[in-house]
Amino acid sequence: MSKMKQTLPLVAAALVLTAGSFIGPSFIQPEAVAASKPANPTTTTTTTTTPAHLIGTRTAARTPAELLTLLGERIKAKDVEGIIALHEPEAAIVDYDGSIVRGHAAIRAFYIEWFKLDPILTVNPLQTVVAGGWRTWDGKTRDRTASIMGDYSLTQNAADGTRETFTGAFCDTVKEQWDGSWLYIQDNPYPPHGGPAPTAAHH
Repeated sequence: MSKMKQTLPLVAAALVLTAGSFIGPSFIQPEAVAASKPANPTTTTTTTTTPAHLIGTRTAARTPAELLTLLGERIKAKDVEGIIALHEPEAAIVDYDGSIVRGHAAIRAFYIEWFKLDPILTVNPLQTVVAGGWRTWDGKTRDRTASIMGDYSLTQNAADGTRETFTGAFCDTVKEQWDGSWLYIQDNPYPPHGGPAPTAAHH
């Protein structure tokens, strides 16, 4: 979701992700939600306003959109442990060269290193598609998966000490937990692409 250091997330903008009784699975009910473009996309992941029903910095996201917002807030705050709390234990970040950063320990190390570049990430979600899951006794669908797709802009320190800016597209995968919260399972700032690998550091 963002360009981070190639030691690798992303946002990537990762972006982070975060019970009721259930009857056994009866059927899968896919659904698609097209997220409308926000009025001011530059504040999509940099807002510091937490939804009223969320308290503190380790709260759960109740929708894919809230998960993306929480990831952006915690990246802005350089809150590494808060970022880790938004990911499933075996979540992964995809790097530009196709390599994978997998699991909490590796993701933590990646963000610690990336934050040394003082990144400023702006994410613009364009579409969210929710599908899969199981129907519960009360008619709700749980354990769904969502793809969050959009574009981003990233400014960070370059090797020569100057500031450099990157833009790109992302496709993140998030998963609904049995308690209704959402967590990241894959942060992918590099959907399939061609061309030579960049020489600068990226997410």
